[in-house]
Amino acid sequence: MIIMKYANFWKKFRDWALTVNHDEIPYKLRGVVKIIRENPNISLVGLAGYLDTDAVYLAKFLYNSFREISQEE
Repeated sequence: MIIMKYANFWKKFRDWALTVNHDEIPYKLRGVVKIIRENPNISLVGLAGYLDTDAVYLAKFLYNSFREISQEE
């Protein structure tokens, strides 16, 4: 099991999104991964603005989703 702090989360998630195989991406994260691949230097706040959502809500959603993916591996 991987335990991650919020401070390191965005960098690890962005790196994962840039390197993960398309078949391994859960359906609910495919849109986010596509945006990150188109804009590899995007920040979490920039992504939230692009998706027109709250950055804190997006961070929690991505953190929990990524934690579930990490536990499956």
